[in-house]
Amino acid sequence: MQDILIIGGGINGVGIARDAVGRGLNVTLVEKGDLASQTSSWSTKLIHGGIRYLENYEFRLVRESLKEREVIKSIAPHISKPIRFVMPHVSHLRPVWLIRMGLLLYDWLGGFITLPKSKYVNLQNDYSDNPLKENFQKGYEYSDLSIDDARLVLLNAQDALNRGAEIILNKSVTNAIRHDDYWEVELSDKKIIKTKTIINASGPFVLNILKDICKVQTNKSLRLVQGSHLIVKKLYEGEQAYILQQEDRRIVFMIPYQNEFTLIGTTDKEVDSYLNPTITSEEQSYLLNAVNSFLKNQISESDIVWTYAGIRPLLDDFNQSASKVTRDYEFDLDVNGAPILSIFGGKLTTYRKLAEHALEKLSAVISIKNTTWTDKEKLPGAGTFTSEEFNNLLPINMMQRFSQSYGNQISKLYSYFISSGNGGAKITEDLYEFEIAYLVKEEMASSAEDILFRRTKLGINFPKDKINSLNDVLKKYL
Repeated sequence: MQDILIIGGGINGVGIARDAVGRGLNVTLVEKGDLASQTSSWSTKLIHGGIRYLENYEFRLVRESLKEREVIKSIAPHISKPIRFVMPHVSHLRPVWLIRMGLLLYDWLGGFITLPKSKYVNLQNDYSDNPLKENFQKGYEYSDLSIDDARLVLLNAQDALNRGAEIILNKSVTNAIRHDDYWEVELSDKKIIKTKTIINASGPFVLNILKDICKVQTNKSLRLVQGSHLIVKKLYEGEQAYILQQEDRRIVFMIPYQNEFTLIGTTDKEVDSYLNPTITSEEQSYLLNAVNSFLKNQISESDIVWTYAGIRPLLDDFNQSASKVTRDYEFDLDVNGAPILSIFGGKLTTYRKLAEHALEKLSAVISIKNTTWTDKEKLPGAGTFTSEEFNNLLPINMMQRFSQSYGNQISKLYSYFISSGNGGAKITEDLYEFEIAYLVKEEMASSAEDILFRRTKLGINFPKDKINSLNDVLKKYL
């Protein structure tokens, strides 16, 4: 009998699994696809306080987010990176006093911070490569974190697994029978799991799981808001990102991405379905126009290398504007029989605190240790690994990618390199057999998509004529 069965392998699900198993609970997590295969891997790749939430007076959310930014910087240093955001001043949109007050509040709300504070900048003089038009002379700079979102999910899952949790991927929950003090949950492979409680962390599928599978009603509802992004050829040298104010009062980010690209996003498009999110031509035009209103050198559709879209399952607060719907979260605990806790809303930045709050809520109905710990224990790989021999055997750019993805787990990757006969088959200049073996055996990858778009992020440039070679190697280790 499990204490908790978690449905959903996104950031909230794995965060709860890690926290719960660390408190001594028996935990199973079930995900119908791969880890982070939905919303959690299609974000803007940021851990941020949400400076724009200040205009909606969401001070509690901003404060919690800023505090969590420091925690994630500490527990996942290898997959996170401080980044400076530049906000060009647009006088008719927001006056100087409002921006200064907002940035002072942003620096202060989170308490002690290790990131540099905000400051005034001269856009034409303070950057060696300034991509903005000459009429943008002054601006402001502040700090946040960039993150590998899919790997943040993976590392939480790895840590949960290492501590004794069971993680079942590529299996869906098909039925759940409720008893007074436990659930019988059936999976798509006919496996039956008995559990004292269910945590429904299925993101955009939360109502479907709750009502159709578990036969539980709720008065809460979701707003499905699509966020789409463009990846274009690198627009400028330099590590600074830009936050660009738009005439509709929204903001659009322009962020250096993987050394050779610029990430542009995001949109807020309300949709009816959570299935197969895809950027629309309207969203694409919106994002191109958004950055072109600031750029000296205009970009067009031909500069787009890749696009992606994800569905944000936002708690419906009945705000008319999709961009102003809260990014906060709420829980729905039903105890008419064995308990089920459903999660509505949330964001990548606050996943760890959400997990603590979820277990606190659940402690009213099952026995849970009142000990918080996940802010102190680092995630797998947090640290550095140095090997002169390994460094000399592989290209510098590959070793840099390994360092930013695997941290000190490179030592384990190195053992796969040796056991495969110095790397094994070469798929491309950036991908060898030994890494595929590692990703299957150590990181639960089971498809080319898992490897290319969630474990390594090599998919953007991956040659189509090499997919068969990748799949051939993959079959050897599954």
